[in-house]
Amino acid sequence: MRNTNNNPLHKRQDKDKRFKAQLKQVYTALMAKPMTMKETDVYTGVMRENICRYIGTLREEGRIALVRKRKCTITGYNNVGEYTANPDLFPVSNQLKLPLC
Repeated sequence: MRNTNNNPLHKRQDKDKRFKAQLKQVYTALMAKPMTMKETDVYTGVMRENICRYIGTLREEGRIALVRKRKCTITGYNNVGEYTANPDLFPVSNQLKLPLC
């Protein structure tokens, strides 16, 4: 008997579930403490390439912020972005705010 469960929609749903699970895992890790992308990779086990995508998504949504640039503790590279999901650690904007009329 042949397997007829080769529905492309089914495979797509699996990818979507994995994407959401990894996104949540990265967000939770960044809520715990500020980290670079590579540090998040080591901490969570999620590939850095995927973390780059997730950080882009989370930054667009305003759920994480770039805290500062520093040296990565794993790679040793200078000027690497450190991200956080903790709103208490978000940098304060010095942008002037216009009153809403």
